[in-house]
Amino acid sequence: MTNLSRIFSKYFYLILLAFLFECIFNKITSSTILNLIENILFTIALIIPLYFFNKKFKKYYFIISYLVFSICIYFETVYYYLFNTSFSSSAIFVALDTNPEEAKEFISFYIDKTIIIFGIVILTTTLITLLKVKNKNFKIKSLGIKMLGLTIVILLFLKFSGLIIYNLPYMAVRSAVEYYVESEKLGDYINNKIGNFVNVSRTSNEGEQEIYVIIIGESTARAHLGIYDYYRNTTPLLTEIENELLIYNNVISPETYTIASLTKALTLGNYENPDGKYKGSIIQLLNQAKYKTYWISNQRPLGVNDSHVTKIGLGADSSTFFNIKHTRDETNFDKVLVDEFNEILLEKGNKKVIFLHTLGTHFNYKNRYPESFNFFNNDIPKSKFKRESVYNEINYYDNAVRYTDYIIRTVIESTKKVKANSFVLYFSDHGEEVYDDIDFSGHFRDRMRTKNVYEIPMILWLSKDYKLNKNIYKNLDSKYMIDDIFHSIADLCGVISNEVDFTRSIFSNQFKERKRIIKDTIDYDAFFKLD
Repeated sequence: MTNLSRIFSKYFYLILLAFLFECIFNKITSSTILNLIENILFTIALIIPLYFFNKKFKKYYFIISYLVFSICIYFETVYYYLFNTSFSSSAIFVALDTNPEEAKEFISFYIDKTIIIFGIVILTTTLITLLKVKNKNFKIKSLGIKMLGLTIVILLFLKFSGLIIYNLPYMAVRSAVEYYVESEKLGDYINNKIGNFVNVSRTSNEGEQEIYVIIIGESTARAHLGIYDYYRNTTPLLTEIENELLIYNNVISPETYTIASLTKALTLGNYENPDGKYKGSIIQLLNQAKYKTYWISNQRPLGVNDSHVTKIGLGADSSTFFNIKHTRDETNFDKVLVDEFNEILLEKGNKKVIFLHTLGTHFNYKNRYPESFNFFNNDIPKSKFKRESVYNEINYYDNAVRYTDYIIRTVIESTKKVKANSFVLYFSDHGEEVYDDIDFSGHFRDRMRTKNVYEIPMILWLSKDYKLNKNIYKNLDSKYMIDDIFHSIADLCGVISNEVDFTRSIFSNQFKERKRIIKDTIDYDAFFKLD
């Protein structure tokens, strides 16, 4: 065997281990085969540079490239095992927007013995290979320009054949660049509080008392709320005041992860006009309309203003991020938002719009509620997947929904105490699959063949004073997607501008249903009708 063959075989052992793992634990699909071909071709491109280095650099290049390759093989194989799909830009965007606490919860939620054993096998193979490395293994005669040409040909083939999408290093670098560019395009929300809106005005009088509240849920599936006819009583407090609520029955999210969903929902961005998000956010519009805006978040920001959603929140007159101050291993429950909200209600000022960004029912579900809300404990829930671990996760999730019910009701009751034109609007950023239709729990974008990751609750409470002063058209069963919530919130707050389109507000008599395009290209209603 030539030196080149020996070196290739070292990489190929890793490829073979990953392929066998996928064959054992997942169905073999065209993606599995294409990923295998991509890995082989990428390996060839990876070892060709050995022709151009001296002995010392050949050794160091091999060690580094082999180590990186083994890490990539491990992560892309584990990702495929967990989610039955290859790495995508959206997955890397989520990773880039994930803080250490979320990463810990992800690991505890998804990592199992199989993944740990596979990791040990890959690590052992990698260490054995690297410990055997000697300079004499790298006596490869240079073929100069021919080898360079072969490298370029292979990389170009990967690119234009489409196989490059299975290459984790390429996807990671490309996505990191896209994330940075996107963050820069969103602009400086700290110093630009009013955006770029034209002819902004407010319909209310200066002396009117107005308290408007928007609660943004997290990972909450409409199908798990008792008020939407779920078989369990997960919303007892909202059900008590059901006659005071407007309950919207046909609302979906355009995406299945927070960044993509909320950067559309809280800005003018949508599939028809993706660059609309650079115009400004609903918070900036409200600032320009002379409201005092507040953003109170229980989501731990990635950095001071790294996260796209964090940047939008920093556009408020007052921004509070509870978990950035939190030093314990556990995470604050959403009750901290209510406590801060009650303090804001006591502040001077009669024009307040308050955004509460909850942790809601985000995994790990059992960490989202205090022990006193451990209501569904030893119950066996309805599920076609008959395992104790499945029962536990459904129970945890339903307990988290019940705690969310408490948070929403508490905010409503606090708002009721203030005599003002007021509303409380609740919607979730996206839904969640919790062993309802498929044997899976979570909300990853590429596992989309389940309605529950898109179908979300949207509930509106209005004060008596608000009802006396403004007309709200119910449209309770209309098809609606929250990439238009910008226009709906502006409508509720009585804000007018060139950019506000009342045909996109579900609370307007001018509202018109439009195609609901998820993931930027897929007609939701047509897809799930045919599925």
